[in-house]
Amino acid sequence: MTKKQVKIILKWVLLAILFSVLALILWNQICKHIDAKLLPNAYGQAVDVDGKKMVVDIQGEEHETTIILLPGAASPSPVLEFLPLAKALSENYRVVTMEPFGYGLSDGADTDRDMDTVVEELHECVSAMGYDRYFLMAHSLSGLYSLYWANTYPEEVLGFIGIDCSVPGQNEENPYPIPISAINKISAYLQKTRNILGISRVLSIGNPQRVIPADFSYDYSEEQLKIYRTLALDCSYNQTVLNEQDRFDAHLATVAELKFPKNLPVLQFVASANCEVMAAWEQLHKDVITENMYSQVIRMEGGHYLHFVKKTEIAETVAKWIAFLPGKGEPALF
Repeated sequence: MTKKQVKIILKWVLLAILFSVLALILWNQICKHIDAKLLPNAYGQAVDVDGKKMVVDIQGEEHETTIILLPGAASPSPVLEFLPLAKALSENYRVVTMEPFGYGLSDGADTDRDMDTVVEELHECVSAMGYDRYFLMAHSLSGLYSLYWANTYPEEVLGFIGIDCSVPGQNEENPYPIPISAINKISAYLQKTRNILGISRVLSIGNPQRVIPADFSYDYSEEQLKIYRTLALDCSYNQTVLNEQDRFDAHLATVAELKFPKNLPVLQFVASANCEVMAAWEQLHKDVITENMYSQVIRMEGGHYLHFVKKTEIAETVAKWIAFLPGKGEPALF
């Protein structure tokens, strides 16, 4: 085969690949346009915050004690991701699952995603709903927001519950060769690229588990899975969320010297998998606690998404813990 023939073959191969990529992108955009019809008012209720829509979902509204549930970074649908846990908790509490701007069905925001802005937006939403005394419950990144929130509004926060949440100092204990923020950023942009190219859509055909973080032991309806998949494929890693990812190191710096307020009870669930990767993971969660009689750090077997595999244990432990807080009984020694 001559060099000229090789060049011709390579040319046609490259053209075929380019055509396939463009066709996949076009197909993906058509599907995205069709799927958009699923999203308006798909779940929850909208709250006006600074002229934009922030969506929340309330389970167990009949109860007096309120838990404000905050998601981890870039959750495609906090309401659907945390629905199994919220349902379990709602047997005893009013559980308000928040979708920050850029998440789920909430509007995006072009404001800087600095710590104060994000917390103020979330707090304004909670205030607009009429809640002025509540527990904060957070997964992953929202642990940093909760730490800042509890110090900004200590008269409102009754206690904090963390689900393998981010904590000050974790960047200094990083076991990886590059910063955690860089790992998160690379992962985010890779996923966004997969979504744009339509690769994620192809992989999820007949198997939404490949693109949505969810507790599949929970009996999601077919409609809920369609909505969740659509949000993951078409709305996640938008500019608001990517801007938030860029602020991760700044968030850690903002709360670097903070601890939870004096006398605030704290219940931290930490994942054994992360404890094995980072030797100081459990200790870092203890370091932010100032109240010792009613606070505890509990190590659970599992990975970062403990609320998928341990929702029943988490709900039962939270109920026992809250029942024994000051004014309700003896210290929670468990």
